[in-house]
Amino acid sequence: MTTAKTPANTLSDVAHHIAEHHPDILATLVNKKRRQLSDLVGKFHKNTVAHGPFKGLQLHTDAHWGGADRGVMLLGLYEREILDALASKPTKYETLIDLGAADGYYGVGVLVNNLCKNSYCYEITQNGRDTIQKNADLNGLADRITIRGEATKSFYDDISEDERSRSILLIDIEGGEFDIVDGGTFAAFRNSIILIEIHDWLENAEAKILKMRADSDDTHTITALVTGARDLSQFRELRMMSDTDRWLLCSEGRPRLMSWLRFDPIV
Repeated sequence: MTTAKTPANTLSDVAHHIAEHHPDILATLVNKKRRQLSDLVGKFHKNTVAHGPFKGLQLHTDAHWGGADRGVMLLGLYEREILDALASKPTKYETLIDLGAADGYYGVGVLVNNLCKNSYCYEITQNGRDTIQKNADLNGLADRITIRGEATKSFYDDISEDERSRSILLIDIEGGEFDIVDGGTFAAFRNSIILIEIHDWLENAEAKILKMRADSDDTHTITALVTGARDLSQFRELRMMSDTDRWLLCSEGRPRLMSWLRFDPIV
């Protein structure tokens, strides 16, 4: 005679069961916890970036994208590799052209402390464009930002060659970089710094990355960037958090180690 299996009756058993048999539920719970932690940091800092090159940037509470990332954004740690690249750029690069601008974290952020004089934000969704506008208005920077829709392959034709030569091009379009960027792009931005988030887990990504590298041979040198270390000891406001919460707050929820390619003009 068989008997029914005794159901898990302790929190530890339940957690183990979920982790082993329902990783999708676990991922949902982790993301929910990240949002809760981000909300705590948001309330503490009044939804204003407190550290890093975007210090003082106010973020509208009506976030279209990245709600779980808000906490790490407010701490100035989100995509720190890109923040560092923007903060250390030569001063002649005074325009940011942002493809895949989401809520305008970069497009508005570079204007707050005058890292750039102006920015162009290309965002495919209407909700995203609306939030960029809200963030620009909230920070009193609407007159320095241009908001546009989906970036087509020839998006740069609407920007003068002179302005392109004084710009940084930032691209994060969820794999669309392989469709948008080609030799024509590198030629149009031959005097510009280009930063591209690489989605290297997509189909045929390896071949597409090789082509992208080859397309830039005549105009740019290449540096690979990956997500690096984060130092949380500097934040006094996090010292009373548990280790688990502190490091979970630092997570960007990536499916794998994130990487970028940085293209610098050949001089």
